[in-house]
Parts: sequence; C-alpha cells; structure tokens
Amino acid sequence: MNRNLSIVFSLVLLVGITVPAYAQTADNVVINEVDINPPGDDSASISEWVELYNPTDSEIDLSGWQIAATYFNFKTPMTIPDGTVIKPGQFLTFSYQSVWFNDSNESVELRNENGVVIDKTPILADIQNDFTSWQRIYDGYDLDNSDDWKFVTSTAGSTNGKLIETQESEEITVTISSSKSAYLFGETAVIQGSVSEEVFIEKPFFQPESIIVHIVGPNFDRTLTLYPDLNLNYETTLNLHQVLGINEGTYNVSVSYAGVSANTSFSVGYEITEEQIQQDHFLNLSTDKSQYIPGQMVSITGTATEIIEFEGMKFTVTDSAGNIVYNGNLFPINGQFTTDVYLSTVNPVYGTYEIIGEYFDKSAITTFEVVEDVKESVPISLWTDKEIYGLGEVVTITGRLNDVWVASLDLEIVQTKSLALGTGDQLGGGSVLKILDVVRMEGDGKFQYSFTIPDSDTRLGDYKIKVSKDVGSASKTIKAVEDPDNFVPITDPLVVTTNKLVYDFTMDNELVIRGEIMNPVERTSFETPTVLISFETEDGEPLSIIGVPGGINQGAAGGEGTVTADYEFTAIPEIGGTFSVTADISRGIFSEGTYRITAQYLDLIASTSFDIVDDLAGEGEVSLDKEIYGLGEQVIVSGIIPTSDSSVTISVTRPDGTKTTYGEAVDNQRFYWTWTTPVSERYQTLKSGDDTRDITYSNFGIYKIKVAGDTYSTDLLFKVSEDPENDSLSTTPIFVTTDKSLYQAGDKLKVVGNVITREQGDEGLVVPDRVTIKVLDGAFPYPQIHEA
Repeated sequence: MNRNLSIVFSLVLLVGITVPAYAQTADNVVINEVDINPPGDDSASISEWVELYNPTDSEIDLSGWQIAATYFNFKTPMTIPDGTVIKPGQFLTFSYQSVWFNDSNESVELRNENGVVIDKTPILADIQNDFTSWQRIYDGYDLDNSDDWKFVTSTAGSTNGKLIETQESEEITVTISSSKSAYLFGETAVIQGSVSEEVFIEKPFFQPESIIVHIVGPNFDRTLTLYPDLNLNYETTLNLHQVLGINEGTYNVSVSYAGVSANTSFSVGYEITEEQIQQDHFLNLSTDKSQYIPGQMVSITGTATEIIEFEGMKFTVTDSAGNIVYNGNLFPINGQFTTDVYLSTVNPVYGTYEIIGEYFDKSAITTFEVVEDVKESVPISLWTDKEIYGLGEVVTITGRLNDVWVASLDLEIVQTKSLALGTGDQLGGGSVLKILDVVRMEGDGKFQYSFTIPDSDTRLGDYKIKVSKDVGSASKTIKAVEDPDNFVPITDPLVVTTNKLVYDFTMDNELVIRGEIMNPVERTSFETPTVLISFETEDGEPLSIIGVPGGINQGAAGGEGTVTADYEFTAIPEIGGTFSVTADISRGIFSEGTYRITAQYLDLIASTSFDIVDDLAGEGEVSLDKEIYGLGEQVIVSGIIPTSDSSVTISVTRPDGTKTTYGEAVDNQRFYWTWTTPVSERYQTLKSGDDTRDITYSNFGIYKIKVAGDTYSTDLLFKVSEDPENDSLSTTPIFVTTDKSLYQAGDKLKVVGNVITREQGDEGLVVPDRVTIKVLDGAFPYPQIHEA
C-alpha cells in the first residue's frame, strides 16, 4: 500500500432512515441492453451486441443458453459457451456475427439450455447508426412492458441506473484523517477533518458544539478540543519528537462531535517503506454550472490524466428527449478540452441533458439541467446572495425586470442604525451608511451590484436595499451581525433575549435587552408602534421602583409623597424589526434571584429570563491565563479571594528549587498579577562529589506559584518550554526520558527529567531531593549497569 495516502474513516448518525432497497422485478437473468445498429457498416464487422444482467443473489450457469434474433427465424442462434457463469449483479456482453439483427421490427430472445424463453425484448427499431442503444430504464427492471425500455446512449458492460427506494433522513457526519499513515520522528502529523453541519448547545447557555479529538499511543494520551471553521473543517498538528513523549509505535486517533464519532491511525518510527501504486488514467467532464435557462452558454471542460498526441476527444450533447443537439471533436489546449454550447431559445427542451466524451480508450459522462425561465408577477425582482452578513463581507445584489425594459434603475442602500445590535447613537452622532447609485440593465433585463459592509462595529445592524424607477420598485432588508455563522434567524413572530444569562453585581453594570419582530408594521409619519418591556420577580410580582416627584422633599419622613411605579421600558423597532434597550444592574433595583422579561408588540407577546448572582459570596477562584509559556512571556494570575484580606503573598518556585516572593493588593476581593518568564535559556552545571556525575539546572521546566492570604492558600503549576505550542503540562511528580531511544556502543547516554518539588513543614520551605538514576540490563535477571 502507499503509506503517503491519507486514511479517512467516518461514521454517520442516521435519524429515521431505511436501508436503500433496489427495486428488482426480474427473478432470473435478463436482456439488459442491446445495440442492433451500432456505428459503421454492420456487414463489414462483428459489432452488434447484447448485454445480459443477473439481478438475483445467486450465480447462474449460462452453459448452452442461446441468444436469438426473431426477425429472421432461419438465422442460427448464438449458443453461450460451456462454463460461462454470470455472478450476482454482473453484466456480460456478447457479440456473434455480422448483421446479427435487423434494424427494425426486431425482437431478441434469451433461451435456456432446454430452449425455454427466459426473457424477450419488445419490438425494437434503430436506424440511428450511432452509439445509442435500447436498454432497460433500470438494471433488471422488468414489468413485461415496452415502457421498461429507453433508447439512449449505450452503457455496454455497466449499469443503466438503479431504482432506489429510500426515505429522507436527517444526518450528521464527521470525518477524520491524517496527512500520512506513517511518520518519522521529528515530523509533524497533521490531523484534519470536517463535519456536515454545525451543531449548537442550547442549555445551560447557547454555544457551539465542540469537536473532541483523542490521541492515544505508546505511553501517550492527549485530548484536544476544537471547533469547526467557516467551511465546517477543522485541523490540528502534533510534533513527533521523542523529547515531547512520542515513542515508536501506532497512534489511534478518534473524534467525536454531536454524538457521532470517527477514527483513524498513524505510525511513528525510524524508517518508512513505501510502495508505489500505479494510478489508472481517467477522463473527466464538467460544466461551469449545474443549471441553465434557454439563451445561456454551457461551458464544457474535459481533463485527462494522460494527453495523447494528435488524439481528439469526441463529445456528444443529448437533450432530455434523447436527441443529439451538439457533437464534435475537441483537441487539448494546455492539457484541457474546452468548448461552449449555446442553448437555443427556439422551442427549448427542458430537463436533464447528457454530455458523453470519448478519448482514446477512456470515456466520461456528465449532466446538466435546462429549466424554464420563470418570471415573477411583480415589475421588479430583487435578491441578495445571503440574508445575514459579517463585517467586511461583500453583498451581491441581483435582480431583473419582469414585464418591461428600461436602461437603468435607481439604487438606494441605507443603514437603519439598528439599536438592537448595540450601535444606536454611537454611529457618529447620527452618521449612517448610505449609498445612492444607478444599476444598468443587461440585455435580458437582469442587473447586478455589489458593495462591502465596512469593518467597523458602528456598521452592525439592518440595511435596506431599494431599486426603483417609474415602472415600479422593489426593496428588501439584510442584516450585518458580529458572528454570521452562529446567528440564528428568528422563526417566531416576536423574540426577546438578553446579552447574558447570568449577571454579577460586582462585574456587570448594565443589562442589554435585544429582540426582533419577524413582520414589523411599516411605519407612517403619524404612528410608530413600540415594544413595551416589563420585569417580573421569580414569584410573579411586577418589579417596581420608588421615585420622588419634583418639589417633594426626598428626605421626608415616612416616604410621604413618594411614587411606586413598575420598572418598564419602551423600545422603538428598526425597519428590519430589531429593537434594544439597556437597564442598570443596581442593588437598589435588583437583588439576587431569577427575573422574567416580557416584551409586547401590538398583540404579540414574548418573554425570557435571566439570573443575578454575587460572585463574592462564593468560594473564590484563582487561575493562570494558560499552562505552557515560552521564554520572555508574561504569566497572568488573576482571581477572586473569598476573604476580606487586603493583599496576598505570591511566591514563584523555579525548577532548580529557588523561590521568589512578591506581594499584590486585593481590590474588592479581586486581584491581578503578572510575572515574566526568563528571557533566555541558561544551564547551570554543578559537579557532584563523584567526578563522573554532573547536576544540570535549566530555566525550562515546571514552575509553581503559591497564592496565599491570612485565611486562603492555593497552588498553581505552569511550564516554561522551548516549544510551547506543541508541549503539554504533566502533573506527575517525576518524569524522565532520554535524548534518543537507540544507542550504539560508545555513545553517551543523556538522561533528561523533571521533578515537581514537594513542600515540607508549615514554614513553606522547599526541600530539593536528589534523584537516583539506575541503568539496568534489558535481559533477565536485569543486572545493574550504572547508578547515579
């Protein structure tokens, strides 16, 4: 096998699917296809042929069977030689003699060894003298009816098509592959794949489903979390270095996504033996589009793996009625065969067209659709290539005139300053994007225009596109959002959401309420329907606030003159139906608990809920920004201390056991501290009492940070690495390896390791221990060779 080939496995999760069933009505060998008038002079060569097909599940012995022409009964039938066996699903093609069949009023019979007629074609006629043949519409399809047959381009020795009965299904697929099946030490393995669609988790909060990649090998186990990119692909790499824990052997890789999994594997070693696999030559045909309307040009391209000098490609284009509309001979230019075919508008034939190419001993086939040019019952049609866009994306606008023709249309594109996306008055004091232009009509009444949404947060929101002229107008609205791939269009008449599900008094100071109306009422100069937004506590009571009217002493005893009002907001929806309001997160208004928001627009009502918590009442959490750092990188430690301490002590213990202590202030139970790793590698070698041994300390290795207050203490581990992107942190107390796994006599053995030092006593002193290294013989009884 070729070890450079990618290995791909996939598993499909099927929901409500049935296994495809091939519709077969014949229970014995049938005449599947026959060409009674192939190209050329039938009297000068043996070119007429009959194809038999076995639709059963068993082998059938055809010894002594006969294929007979019936137009001239005196003609001797062809007898199939002894020992001829047709396997299940196999096609066998037979030729016999020149002028075997008549070109009209001919019927072909298949008889068994006893002369019993097993199958018979209807009366056939073929005066085309070309590559068309009579064939069953599907392999083995036999209802004893002339409708079982079709007259189309021949498929001798291969399938006419299978009638498959199945049910529609919903499926999610995931694939995984490695760039090679075998690697050498020091190379980088590329693991990649794709998913069929992006899946989202709705609870406890809306987020994309993650791709979990698990790699297991000799003394190696690593799990990675990835997400699909815009094209639903994913990729990661693994450096195959021995110092990173990679050993010789086979590595199994599994991927899971939304309950679906797939697997692949690769090997790592010192040598790869490759076998060359000869690739068969092939011919390929393609068109620039899959669907056309009359009046358009079809661009046909052919490619071949081997170009033969002075050899042309014959091609034939057949319409859905089986008529040849174009044929010819193409010669390669720069390794490709290209031509254009015009689809006539005079009496057009709709349906599936077939292109057949023949080049030397290879052939290829492709199809395209010709559909009717249906015009809408409006003066102007207007479309965009998408409904949702991201910042910096190009919007492609297309349209057409349906009844009349004018030379141009007026175009207007206006940003509607959507408050629902947090832009609102931040648009430069009322500055909006506005484009006024003219679009020119093509000869068929179509037009196209493109513009780019600026890459600025102030350009998020709705955009109204309008084209107009005296003959009429058309308009539509599109959206620009921060994350178009994860944006979920609304399907409910009214939707309301919050920017977060959980708010914290100490971290959040505002609540953003957003919503969208599917079909907003078009505004008039006299009336603008608004959205009323109200709050309820978890016991169903309206959320109220207490206010003091003007002229009343706010410090009056007993609160006389104060007014209690429901905590409500009014939002004005934009043209596209989006709306937004902002409320303060204040202990004077809210307390810890769950709240319900209700939005009402005309007779539409929608609701959502959110929680308010106080993180300072928890157990606290201290963390690092990551686990692996390089030289000269900044280490960030931050968190919440669940005590009233005004400061914490932070100590850093290096791999050589030395420790440095720092202090950091705590503000409202929170702190933030940074430390920079060594800017360069430095080895310190110390001689031991025995001159044969050296003790070497390095800046690379595992560091420990202790964060401690009067009543709180926690430890954090991180690693400084020469290759932080491909390294990992192991919390095992001791790790040891060698610089290579294979040595020759006379080589120097280098042992590399790391120890996480332990703390002893309440004083927090770090006591480094000596490491004992023993080298044993690999054969029983494993005598000791060396000790250090």
